[in-house]
Amino acid sequence: QGHPCLSRGVGQLCAGAHLALGLPRAPVVRHRMELSASDLRRWKNSAVTGAVVAAFNVVCILVVFFDVCLAPFTCNVGIFLVFAGLAIKLAMPNIAVDTEEPKFFSQELVEKIAKVLNLAVTKSVDIVTWKCSSQTAKALVGLEVVRRASPWIGVSTIIFLVFNGTFLASWVVENKWELVERSVEPQIEKLMAKKEEWKAKIPKYTDLKDQKWD
Repeated sequence: QGHPCLSRGVGQLCAGAHLALGLPRAPVVRHRMELSASDLRRWKNSAVTGAVVAAFNVVCILVVFFDVCLAPFTCNVGIFLVFAGLAIKLAMPNIAVDTEEPKFFSQELVEKIAKVLNLAVTKSVDIVTWKCSSQTAKALVGLEVVRRASPWIGVSTIIFLVFNGTFLASWVVENKWELVERSVEPQIEKLMAKKEEWKAKIPKYTDLKDQKWD
């Protein structure tokens, strides 16, 4: 291992020699981690999806059970990461630093998030301005139900259940769908048969219209 400045000088000298001799430079292999919404939800990369779900659950546990305030906690984590990065830089000055702009999220994911936000804002404006009376009425009923149920079921609990339920359902569909079909479909068929049996016991109007009642 040589001195960092000497290593950079040798690298620049070799690059200049390649250009002078007309030789092609060695390609630089760069690894990018691009995430799409569908891949994240469908557990295409189990490590990444598992990390996202675990981080969300840790934050929920800290907020709900330990009464951690998100703003100070986030600031403390950010300060820790900054100083941890400084320590790594001082301990390993030869670490490769990519000067190009990193691309962690795919354009598809960014476009979907923007589309969802635009749709949410548009729907909210339509509801507030009574553009569609039925939607506004449904929103009022939903808000009233949530207001009444909030003392027993908190919003944080609903978010926790919906988030984990979405990823759990996606994992089951991707990995255990055959088991679900073998276990659930016979039960559904039994329920449908029972439904038809009960439906057949209900008398029809055509059978009763000529019936004489005392």
